[in-house]
Amino acid sequence: MVNGIMDYASAEAFILNALPMFQRLGGAALKKVDLSKTIGLLQYLDNPHLQFKSIHIAGTNGKGSVAHMLSAVFQAHGLKVGLFTSPHLKDYRERIKINGKYIDKQFVLHWIQKHYNYLQENRLSFFEMSTGLAFDYYSHSRCNIAIIETGLGGRLDSTNVIQPLLSIITNIGFDHTQFLGTTLEQIAGEKAGIIKPKTPVLLGNVDRDLISVFETKANKESAKLYLSEEHLIRFEWLENFKRKYTVHIPGWDIDTLSIDNPAPYQDFNLNTTLHALLILKNHVNFSIQPHIVKNGLEQFSFLSKFRGRFEILNQSPLIVADATHNTAGIAYLKGYFDKKNIHLHIVLGMVSDKDHESFLKLLPHSAKYYFCSPNVPRGLEAEKLKVLANKEGLKGEVWPDVNKVLNHLKLTGTEKDIVLVFGSIFLIAEIL
Repeated sequence: MVNGIMDYASAEAFILNALPMFQRLGGAALKKVDLSKTIGLLQYLDNPHLQFKSIHIAGTNGKGSVAHMLSAVFQAHGLKVGLFTSPHLKDYRERIKINGKYIDKQFVLHWIQKHYNYLQENRLSFFEMSTGLAFDYYSHSRCNIAIIETGLGGRLDSTNVIQPLLSIITNIGFDHTQFLGTTLEQIAGEKAGIIKPKTPVLLGNVDRDLISVFETKANKESAKLYLSEEHLIRFEWLENFKRKYTVHIPGWDIDTLSIDNPAPYQDFNLNTTLHALLILKNHVNFSIQPHIVKNGLEQFSFLSKFRGRFEILNQSPLIVADATHNTAGIAYLKGYFDKKNIHLHIVLGMVSDKDHESFLKLLPHSAKYYFCSPNVPRGLEAEKLKVLANKEGLKGEVWPDVNKVLNHLKLTGTEKDIVLVFGSIFLIAEIL
């Protein structure tokens, strides 16, 4: 036993409580202004991040989906693939995976015990510590490649110390404006901070008005900039919200594919992922086999353990859980709001430090609402959420427990009912 760290539970508690983490407490968790502590930790660990190939992904929305898609494709190629994402829904170990398997509890325990004194003396933040743990795990496990998602922003993110094969920026929208800037140009500038010298960078679904921000940074770093404007796929609706994609990539023996996640925003993310694979194959000399790409993408959620994004929890009535929590994300769901001949029910819970007004303005008046409070310190009280929603013309009821709402809707719903649960990742965590 090292200073009370005697089992996995105490090791996890040490990480979660090292300093307040942004996921639960918001801005109080963000104390650092540079990468010096992360760099110091990695030097102390003998620079594990230099021992494996990597891909770095930033963006307001979509980075998690693209990261999981790439991980599944590389897994299908027989590689050992690290995947570092955030936030977690239910289990801290979701953040650090290899081939879809959570980091071993014993590794976490022994890592904290071994490095306890250093971690304590240097007052590392939750995310700094998690980054060092993940990189050391991937190095010790001899990963062939790791897909690394930024936690917040890019320029000052703890992950921004790797030397990737490719940098990807999925899209730019308003989120975390108190830290990243109040304009899209400022936010784009922070995300552009992951662009590395002479390292190719791909822009996903990024507004053309912002491309100059990335061009300026790419030119400064002599980095080749690629755009995913060309649509490599076309989709058609199938029953039960499934989607079938027609693929248009010359020389690739893929005519159609369907992925195991029906989210409408996956159209953009799949297109970005295919562009990334083309860059890796044609310009980075990374071995990519098109028929294996198809196999990986068609089961990407299963292979990479992708949860909480447009996840279907029940068929009749259809209940869908989605971790959408900002205005850019909600815009992708608007197509479902406008469907005819359905009764839309929205179970909504939000945290207190979001732009509630802008978010609520995007929601349909025709839906019936069920207001809940996420069970975290940042959770916005359901009664307050109802008042804010009423001001935007949204009507509904306050419920004390999200699971009671879903049980009620399962019992009373019909095949014409669609239930969407979103607004906060913490609300989603309570129902998975």
